[in-house]
Amino acid sequence: MTKAAQYIFLFLIATLYSNQLTSASLKAFFTYSTFNSPTDGPYIETYLSVNGNSVVYANNENNRQAVIEITYIFKQGETIKQFKKYNLLSPSISDSSAIKPNFADQQRISLPNGDYEFEITIRDTNSTAPPFKTTQKIALNYDQNKITISDIELVESIAKTERKSMLSKAGYDILPYTSDFYPESFDKIAFYAEIYHTDKILGDEEDYLINYFIESSESNIIMGNLKGFTREKSKAVNVILKTFSIDKLPSGNYNIVIEVKNKANELLALKKIFFQRSNPQVTPIVLSDDFQNSFVNDIPADELKEHIKSIQPISSTIEINFANNQLKGDDETLMKQFFYNFWLTRNTTNPELEWNEYYKKVKITQQEFSTGIKKGYETDRGRTFLKYGKPNSRMEVKSEPNAYPYEIWHYHQANNFSNIKFVFYNPDLISNDYPLLHSNLYGEIKNPQWKVQLHKRTNSPIDINEENNSEHWGDRAGDYYNNPR
Repeated sequence: MTKAAQYIFLFLIATLYSNQLTSASLKAFFTYSTFNSPTDGPYIETYLSVNGNSVVYANNENNRQAVIEITYIFKQGETIKQFKKYNLLSPSISDSSAIKPNFADQQRISLPNGDYEFEITIRDTNSTAPPFKTTQKIALNYDQNKITISDIELVESIAKTERKSMLSKAGYDILPYTSDFYPESFDKIAFYAEIYHTDKILGDEEDYLINYFIESSESNIIMGNLKGFTREKSKAVNVILKTFSIDKLPSGNYNIVIEVKNKANELLALKKIFFQRSNPQVTPIVLSDDFQNSFVNDIPADELKEHIKSIQPISSTIEINFANNQLKGDDETLMKQFFYNFWLTRNTTNPELEWNEYYKKVKITQQEFSTGIKKGYETDRGRTFLKYGKPNSRMEVKSEPNAYPYEIWHYHQANNFSNIKFVFYNPDLISNDYPLLHSNLYGEIKNPQWKVQLHKRTNSPIDINEENNSEHWGDRAGDYYNNPR
């Protein structure tokens, strides 16, 4: 599960019950992060912020107050492993016309390492509306014999701790930011994380490096100068609390990334968190005039258009949209500026070398994966090859009984995920297109019925929900998928 999936805007869930809600529909943001205590073990921190105008206030002894009932249940199968139920009280107000301030809550709940179903129920006790209820899968895996990084907590404000509270960590009071969306009004993004067990793995007081940066979530390219590093001495817990200025960061989808590296520059641990930025006043692509003295200036216009199309598999959404607009506008100068800038952001010292290396791969896709109507890079196999590289193994099956021709590609590593597989097949039996049928990589097509669909050449499934149609002679697809050659 991505960190982005941990953010829940409860008002959106409320739309499921919109016909039953009063005008005081509860609106709240909820998120969480997991951490590890050297003495007490793993725990989860929950963060909830409530819109004061969205709750119902009732009379108490002296004033008026809202009461939110919160229930957290952590289950493994049908067994409840941890449970917490409590009431969150709003600030008191004098009467119904008074300003209703927003209010927040933070809890810490100890949990052993493991996989859980986390059930969250939130109810306005003064309202007749049904409670909000949702379930998420969470995993805690803080191995005592490895360097690990906590979840990255997005931060709304930071102040030095004067009196210890639930918000206090590492000498600071840290108010969490309970969304992953940063509108134009935000000019900074702050984050907090903890790094564990460097003393065990590296030895006491050994030097090591922490890199931190903002990258495009699509292309994994670091965004300009939004990067930094710090040298640390190993100990049980190292804290990283940093801030980036994002006033010039264009609208788009991004990750904050933290890397831990040893003195040999070997990667020891990595953690990411997704966020989305809206900043319409900033031009999405910064263009430079340096192209006039570069390799780009001598590329004929027709070739340049083709080259721009060929880089889409490794482009961000912003770059794709910008490139498509330039191709439609047919402005050769802007196309050259864009193409030069694209490779300059990927290799600031030698963008031409970067392009030439990529172009070699484009030629391979044209030789191996092109069809009568598609360029190699436009096919699913070509796109996968350009985006993730050559697979560690590629099983080609042209004539398995009952199955369409298919290929299974296996990567030891792709996009920081291990043991990644792609299944391509040829349902028309004629072209060389081989569309993607299934992959276990996040963000790609996931098709639980891929084996059924693969064998539709001569078999029709009896059950529309069937996922494993392997009861026929000669089936090897499952074996090739589970045991890459």
